[in-house]
Amino acid sequence: GMTVRRMTTVARADSETAARLRLVVARLGRAVRQQAAAGLTPSQLSALSTVEEHNPIRLSELAGYESVGAPFATRVVDSLEKLGYVARVSDTSDRRACLIELTDGGREVLAELWSTRTAVLSKRIGNLPAAQAAALAAALPALEALVRGSAGE
Repeated sequence: GMTVRRMTTVARADSETAARLRLVVARLGRAVRQQAAAGLTPSQLSALSTVEEHNPIRLSELAGYESVGAPFATRVVDSLEKLGYVARVSDTSDRRACLIELTDGGREVLAELWSTRTAVLSKRIGNLPAAQAAALAAALPALEALVRGSAGE
């Protein structure tokens, strides 16, 4: 009866919200990335961010987080090492393994990148009508819950 029809309407609305959210997140992400990439490829930037998050990290772990094979991860790390953004250090717990560590240069380039990207977004938010900017701020806890995966799991 009525409950089933209401549930279907809610499910349809959720599905439309999900589709719109997916599209807007992808487009906004692309717009922000295009504004500030610091001359890094998407693979280099992703790997550098992962190293920053798990500093220091084994190559095999980095490859796992990035969902790439060890040979590709090695090439990306080599290129980042040439740029001076990461360094290989020996793993004291396993002599055969080496750890990838963020250098000061890598830390600086990421900090600059994050602040540029924040500025790009901040400017866009500043151009919104006050009510929309407030609605965006109010939606942040829900968006953060989506990222954590805690929403309805």
